[in-house]
Amino acid sequence: MVLTPSGSPSDGRSTGAASRLRARLVGPAELRIGDLARTLAVLSVLFLLLLAAAPLRPYFAEWRTVQARYNSLAEVSGEAPIPIAIQQIWKPELDIADRCVTCHLGMGANSPIGADGLFRAHPPIPHEPSEFGCTVCHGGQGRATTKEAAHGFVSHWDEQLLESRHLTAGCGTCHRELLVASRGVLTRGQQLFERLDCVSCHKVDGRGRGTGPDLTYSGLRGYRTDWHAWHLAEGDRQGPGPWRDSYRAIAPSDVAVLDEWLLTRVGASRIVEAQALVFERGCLGCHKVGGRGGEEGPALDTAGRRPVGDLRFEGVPGEATLANYMKRHLLDPPGIVPGSLMPPLAANEEEADLLTSYVLFLRSRDMPARYMPKRRIRRELMDEPLPALAGAQLYGGFCSGCHGLEGRGRTYGNIDVPFPAIGTADFLDVASDTFIERTLRAGRPGRRMPALGSAGGSLSDADIAAVIGHLRSLSPPVPTAAEVSAASVDEALGVSTYRADCAACHGATGEGSPLGSPLDGSNRRADAPTTYQALAHGVSGTAMPAYSVYDARTLASLIAHVNRLDGGRPPTTRAAWRVGTGDATRGRAVYERVCAGCHGKTGEGRNGPALANPGFQEVATPAFIAATVVRGRRGTPMPAFGRDGVGYARLAPDDVLDVAAFVASGLSQQERDEGRQ
Repeated sequence: MVLTPSGSPSDGRSTGAASRLRARLVGPAELRIGDLARTLAVLSVLFLLLLAAAPLRPYFAEWRTVQARYNSLAEVSGEAPIPIAIQQIWKPELDIADRCVTCHLGMGANSPIGADGLFRAHPPIPHEPSEFGCTVCHGGQGRATTKEAAHGFVSHWDEQLLESRHLTAGCGTCHRELLVASRGVLTRGQQLFERLDCVSCHKVDGRGRGTGPDLTYSGLRGYRTDWHAWHLAEGDRQGPGPWRDSYRAIAPSDVAVLDEWLLTRVGASRIVEAQALVFERGCLGCHKVGGRGGEEGPALDTAGRRPVGDLRFEGVPGEATLANYMKRHLLDPPGIVPGSLMPPLAANEEEADLLTSYVLFLRSRDMPARYMPKRRIRRELMDEPLPALAGAQLYGGFCSGCHGLEGRGRTYGNIDVPFPAIGTADFLDVASDTFIERTLRAGRPGRRMPALGSAGGSLSDADIAAVIGHLRSLSPPVPTAAEVSAASVDEALGVSTYRADCAACHGATGEGSPLGSPLDGSNRRADAPTTYQALAHGVSGTAMPAYSVYDARTLASLIAHVNRLDGGRPPTTRAAWRVGTGDATRGRAVYERVCAGCHGKTGEGRNGPALANPGFQEVATPAFIAATVVRGRRGTPMPAFGRDGVGYARLAPDDVLDVAAFVASGLSQQERDEGRQ
């Protein structure tokens, strides 16, 4: 027996096995050195080969193949060949060194050759491409010399090349805003331009013919504003002939539409159309652009340059590009961003593509003043205010996303609370201008309604007035007194209308109630409004709203019926009538019975508006609440509690006054505390 180095006993067989194992693993010393030397020799040869081949690598670059093809075509077409070399546009003040012209040779300093798409000249634009380079407008990685890297589709580069259908979005780098026009004007203007055969003399956006001025950039370069009168005068001057035969007088309304349309021609018709769609979908109600808009979602000023590396493409069908991500997000926000409360704003793929173009347009960057468009200089450096927008444009941009383009309200599958109707007669007849104005200024704190008119907000005083005016235009016009007097009277229509809309407050026979005065026609004060005035315009300070939904015949029939009522009360009682006041304590029981199911136990809002919200409490009067309870909101879940309905009980006048007093009191603090527990 022998001892191992550790001192433990071992036999000879164990020692021999260990020696053989070491020999197999390590081998003789001379064998190890030889293998190592041979390995190093092979690696050295490979290194030398790679080192020798490195200078040759550029000679096999794809751009060399492109330039060789250019020279072959140049020789055939009689153009001078170019030296094979990297070409670039260097603009240090813009921090660009664009080598795109290494392959897109016709767009650089070389002669265009139309036989190959790479070698064509740059399409005509208002500025010289070489003054701005390529990536300022098109995106991509200017310093790259391979196609994939230059187009920005590599992991380390976040600004991908704009696709052809989104190409004019690149204008947003310099041009921060465009003239806002409605889609109706854009469609009508294009139709008129073609129907009146303006295309026989003028071109717009590449369409048209003739020798007249190209109007593609008429919104930037200007045009003679007396064009219609000039054309007519020129026809008279030339006398009978093709000019006079082809040009006829145009209706003033059509001239106005064409003028508005020509101002939108800035060489980016797709972006103008996309912006018009944005101002129909209410995007600015949640997102700020240029400092204007809501704060529910992120500001979009640089969304067109959003780094692709920040996006998650799990569940996004198609390519991993910013444009595809935005398109899919607009079609299905919660499907792309789980939990998103953004409603789907695009109704189809075409609209999603348009809105994506607008998002990509929002890519403004800082630049020296000499590169800025004149309009941007006036805005940023001279503090020129933005041009005023019409009420319809403001409503479309800031309000329609939630309330609908026609104010009918909206419900989205990914948002629990429906948005109320604010363009219907049931709301507009009840809500005063002051109510709407204060709502726009203060919003609904904690809810999705922003304070658009607050200090430093998005809407000026003039804007708020324009929005209110637009809302009022959504309500049907009230027939004039003359129209009502001339209308035929239908006794049955008058009776049914009175029972449906008047009896709840004024009594079945016009005897009056705590909600409404007697209607017998006697002992009427000299300063009291006539029946027509009360129905057409409401009675200020009371729960009596206007009824703009009535046509002239209905008004005439209702007024005739009211004038036939005797009231059924002694004159002294009728003369002493005063509007009632509600009891908030009793109103709590009424609220819990008929209101809490929709508005929440504490008024926090469920599938009905939040009545305890400080924004609502600031503007809602007991009269407004009472009138809403009685009249309801047609087209929404809010029933008319002044009518007999299915599934709910008609409320007595005292109950209406009590629940209005309770809601107007802000609901009790105790109730709100209980709701939090």
